[in-house]
Amino acid sequence: MTASVQETAHKPAATEEGALVEMATWFEVNRFYTEEARLLDTRQFDTWLTLFTEDARYWVPIRKTRMTSAKPGDRDLELELSGDNEPCILDERLPQLALRVARLHTVKLLWSDNPPGRCRHLITNVEANHTDTDGELAVRSNFVMMHGRFDERGTHFFGERRDTLRSQDGGYKIASRKVILDSTVLWAPAVTTFF
Repeated sequence: MTASVQETAHKPAATEEGALVEMATWFEVNRFYTEEARLLDTRQFDTWLTLFTEDARYWVPIRKTRMTSAKPGDRDLELELSGDNEPCILDERLPQLALRVARLHTVKLLWSDNPPGRCRHLITNVEANHTDTDGELAVRSNFVMMHGRFDERGTHFFGERRDTLRSQDGGYKIASRKVILDSTVLWAPAVTTFF
């Protein structure tokens, strides 16, 4: 390997969001997501809530199937998603997330998850980039989440998460999460899970 190739081989590449983070930061982000998945899979929802900032937004837009044309940009993924002021599956802040968690502890209010479902979150293809805001990272990841109750076949959710992670209290917290489901139809009778 020549000197110029060696010099650039370990430098993060630039993307739309900004330069990729260094390998040590990437491992920290992956460790954070591994812990988050464990908390969700073991139903430690109160602890999971502590992973969010006070001003966090948790958003799941609706996915639409649409015909495309040969026009430049017509295949853009964003055209398939509902916008900020349009109907969506979920658009919650920390108080609404806390309310959903409280309902999980109250059997009488949440019949659709009693007995509780069993979840498994698989997080992969993590890309973390620097942003223009100090202490914040733009992170994309893919996920598969299996949810089962009783001994039924269960429901699978899969797609992409676009997070803003903020450095806070010696670690990371989720300042925003946009969940892009690949399916346009939710086959679950109720969305009682977290992505």
